[in-house]
Amino acid sequence: MKRKGAIKNEKKFMMIFALILIVSSLGQVVSAAGKEVTVTVDSKKVNFPDGKPIMEENRVLIPVRFVSEALGANVDYKNQTVLIKQSEKNISMKVNTSIVTTGDKKIFLDVPARLQKGRVYVPLRFVSEALGAQVDWNSKKFLVTITTASATTKPTDPKDPEQQPEEKPEQKPEQQPTTGNKPFEWDTKKSDLAMELFKNNVKYANGKVTFTVPAGSSAQFLSIQSGLVNLQPGKQYTYPEGKGSITFAKIYAKEDYIESYTVLLDKNDESLEGKYKNLENDVIVAHDFVKNNKLVSSDSTLTEVVKSAQSR
Repeated sequence: MKRKGAIKNEKKFMMIFALILIVSSLGQVVSAAGKEVTVTVDSKKVNFPDGKPIMEENRVLIPVRFVSEALGANVDYKNQTVLIKQSEKNISMKVNTSIVTTGDKKIFLDVPARLQKGRVYVPLRFVSEALGAQVDWNSKKFLVTITTASATTKPTDPKDPEQQPEEKPEQKPEQQPTTGNKPFEWDTKKSDLAMELFKNNVKYANGKVTFTVPAGSSAQFLSIQSGLVNLQPGKQYTYPEGKGSITFAKIYAKEDYIESYTVLLDKNDESLEGKYKNLENDVIVAHDFVKNNKLVSSDSTLTEVVKSAQSR
């Protein structure tokens, strides 16, 4: 009886100890979430009128428009794609993808761009990789310091930022699903990944999407609930429709090229602008690629994409 009592007390102690650890870790998360991330460009504080920088799994995500304009770039938003012009450099990135196109070159980021409350958010790495600025992160002060090559030594008071109002992306009228209206466009340079995914792999059934990550490629699942999850090549995964997206990418090192596709599990995703609001028993595939030095964006239902792939 004493032994049983001792075991019972040990179990109770372990449960209490585990609860203390959970509460402690939650307190740390809440504390981190409560801190505001400050961003400066050449010692000048960047003003964020509405969309603020956010912390997510030790990554800093920033509203791309405010920081890009602070770096002297012009920003536009069309067809779920951010278009940035900086001097002679043209940069584009579609929402829900990790691919940044600059000229005829592609850059692969570790976190996809996302549309959140009318603002497009990108990882901090975007600033250094695409915009060519030096970026430093002070985790103690929650401070992002961005320095350009043309920075002057004259200090600027970060408490007195120059405020520039910004218009939100143009709200387009809702459209009906486009299934069958415009054929899905395939990458004209590479399609190995497309065939590995959509000929006889990605399947939809009973409200779930099942697939195996092709060997030699990378895949990530992203949702607000679980954050970013890296998926392993060769393993099978199943996700329910409703929330989140899955991005697949294949890098062709010799050609300096990236082929990528995003499966959107949420038909009401902001980036789709209501085009698929009446869609039932299916999910959406989005794809963008460079054609004649221009970014081409295409999307359709998984059913249509599979049909198209099997007919190639």
